[in-house]
Amino acid sequence: MSVRALAVATGYSVATVSRALRDDPKVGAATRKSIAAAAEKMGYQSNPYVGQMMSSLRRRRGSTFHGNMAIVFRSGTSGMITDLRAQQCLEGMRKRAGELGYILDEFDLTNFQPKALQRIISHRGIRGILAYTPSFFGAKVRFPLALDSFASVAYGWGLWYPQLDCVRADFFQMIRIALHHACHRFQEKVMAIWDMKTDQTAHGAARAAFLAHHPAGPAAASKLFLPSQNLTEAAFAKMVKKTGAECLLLTSSLTPPSWLSQYIPEEKWIWFRDPGAVPHFGRIDPQNALGGRWAVNLLAAKIQMNQLGVAPACQNVMVPPRWIPGK
Repeated sequence: MSVRALAVATGYSVATVSRALRDDPKVGAATRKSIAAAAEKMGYQSNPYVGQMMSSLRRRRGSTFHGNMAIVFRSGTSGMITDLRAQQCLEGMRKRAGELGYILDEFDLTNFQPKALQRIISHRGIRGILAYTPSFFGAKVRFPLALDSFASVAYGWGLWYPQLDCVRADFFQMIRIALHHACHRFQEKVMAIWDMKTDQTAHGAARAAFLAHHPAGPAAASKLFLPSQNLTEAAFAKMVKKTGAECLLLTSSLTPPSWLSQYIPEEKWIWFRDPGAVPHFGRIDPQNALGGRWAVNLLAAKIQMNQLGVAPACQNVMVPPRWIPGK
């Protein structure tokens, strides 16, 4: 027995019968009593699951549901759209979200006012936010959206306020692995050129690893860890001559000056990005795509916990790097 059949039998509309069976006060008491008596006589029984579904649909009426996860990033001054590392991470996020059955919306904060974006995200029924801010975007990050009603995960080394669960590249292990392979061949004759702003954002992890694992010891190693900012040929040449350095670790953001290979050949460089066809001793792959996948995994778990009313503690997940021999 369906609501429609009951409506035909009683002579009322389907909407009126449906409201009467829910004991809606908008339907007169006499009508409700008459429909209830007819339902009992004809053996009608309501399906609570259908009722819950229809109630949910009525609550959503007037809104459009496009997905339940969103990536929020800022590309204005970061070069994120063309940066290979960012694209690898975003692709990992997109692929993993699809595998888990989530639709993933993407929002660039440079194109929206925070209040307008908040309304759009709420209107679309989004339940989880992936805040993408890699270390090279800046150290202090205040997220512009209110996250009280969302599950949220950040990707990158930003100092987030409010505190968010984070998935991060493991700079300490990157340097440790690079030194392991470099020192096996070059012993103590290894130096590094590093972006100190990035390292400050990552709580000094790269420099700390270099000093901790360099075979020459922390005091000597501190002189072999050179800032990429304001690097001059004269200073570099002097350091190479003084230390006899034969191997060079290069920060991912560095565009090598033309004179660099005159002092240490390119085939003795270790890159922290893909150098393409350039000869090199090896490179460290930060596994950006894997980091993107892990960020989605963590966010999916938080969405489910929120639905169950569980409040998990914030956590940081470090993505393991891998060594790739050079050409």
